[in-house]
Amino acid sequence: MKNSLLKNGFYNTVAGAVRIGLAVLTIPILIRLIGVEEYGLWTLASSVVALVALAEAGLSTATTVFVSQDLAKEDVDGLSQTLTVTFTGMLILATLAAIILYIVANSLVDFFPKLQLEQRLAVVKALQLAALVVWARLLQQVVFGVEQAYQKYAVMNLLVMLQSLLSNLGSLIVAWLGGRTVELMQCQVVINFLVLAAHISVIWLLVRDVKLRLRWSRSKGFAIARYSIITWLATLGGALFTQADRLIVGGLLGTNVLGVYAAITNITSQINIFSALPVQPLLPAISSQIAVKQDIDQVVLQGQVKQALQINSLVALGMGAILCTFAPAILRLMLGGEISDQTVLAFYIAIVIYALYSVNAVGFYILFGVNAVNICMAVQLFSGINSLFLIAVGANSFGLIGAILGNAGYLGIWLLTYFGMKKLHIYTPLWLGWIKFPLVWFFVIFLTSITNINQALLKVFILTIQILILFVWFILAQPNYFKLLIQNND
Repeated sequence: MKNSLLKNGFYNTVAGAVRIGLAVLTIPILIRLIGVEEYGLWTLASSVVALVALAEAGLSTATTVFVSQDLAKEDVDGLSQTLTVTFTGMLILATLAAIILYIVANSLVDFFPKLQLEQRLAVVKALQLAALVVWARLLQQVVFGVEQAYQKYAVMNLLVMLQSLLSNLGSLIVAWLGGRTVELMQCQVVINFLVLAAHISVIWLLVRDVKLRLRWSRSKGFAIARYSIITWLATLGGALFTQADRLIVGGLLGTNVLGVYAAITNITSQINIFSALPVQPLLPAISSQIAVKQDIDQVVLQGQVKQALQINSLVALGMGAILCTFAPAILRLMLGGEISDQTVLAFYIAIVIYALYSVNAVGFYILFGVNAVNICMAVQLFSGINSLFLIAVGANSFGLIGAILGNAGYLGIWLLTYFGMKKLHIYTPLWLGWIKFPLVWFFVIFLTSITNINQALLKVFILTIQILILFVWFILAQPNYFKLLIQNND
């Protein structure tokens, strides 16, 4: 299992790096082509799409878990039941979500009183088109679940990278040709349907030799529904934090400030996305072990958890260090022109918050693995709602800086790691000791970064030394990691 986790984590990491690279290259060019204010409009429409996509109700994760269990038990009848329930359920949810979004699109813009008439009309039309995007994306989610259960991370990530490439490149071409929010959404409709067709083709190849049939099971349906709902509630807090915040900022501060806020959080949110990728394959692996009641050596399990936590910390805090070092330059690249001190300060604050809260992926997957989804649900909902409240208060009182500071409310997500480790009988002083060095070193890097060092080469040299120290720490802490990774990819 260990080598499989390393290999699949490697595929996730490579795909994530490509997506982040494309985003870093695309966002500043897109902002220059359409302007900060129009980018704010596009962010509004995109955020609504992401929120409506929450209608997937946890079926993606449930599909991964239940298909993994059926495959581990070689239960073809159970697999037929699982796929019948999940695909039927997602088709119904996707269709309802798309219809509802199309109908209420005109009413949704009433929540943004600062929009001008022309902007309102554009957003309404974009949201109506977005109904098709939502439908395709929701069906993609359940297909992802099957691909992960079959451990087909390589092909899945290849298609994800292709979608990211087409999406970013298509957006730039549309913007270069004079297209704006509506045309950008039309482009997304085409790309999402093409990629959905590709994923469905992969699933057909996976199951074509298996004698599957439509097989409805009430008991399996209830089991999947119960797991999905709890999972959905568990992830709702994170989704609210990453998408609803933009709706709040846009409603309170207007699209111009929202464009800046979105540019900052789009970059910093990549820390959390990327740092979770290497440890994501824990979910299907643990689910398979639970299904066949495989005994797990506690020492081996603790070693795997330690490795995962240190990888998560290395990536999250290392990315944070890089962003801190080049924060002003990154902002100038993203937004163009002169950047105010207030915007730079907001970016620094966001980097620290996002880097710290990103050290949570392992706790999240542990809680799912030990069937403590209810704890995960409570922590994420509390943290998400708390952050939205603080963002609203901060934006209303202190503008952009206040909105960014409000993101600190999501740091309550650290409770995931606390409770997850407690479930595995790994005490707090022990797991904190595993990541004490990178945490302390991150703050050293942050304090160094905010000093007025204007020479680019000197900054690169200092950052290189700092990152090398982090890597030396990780190699000393996990001497076998790179050897296993190389062997597994030979």
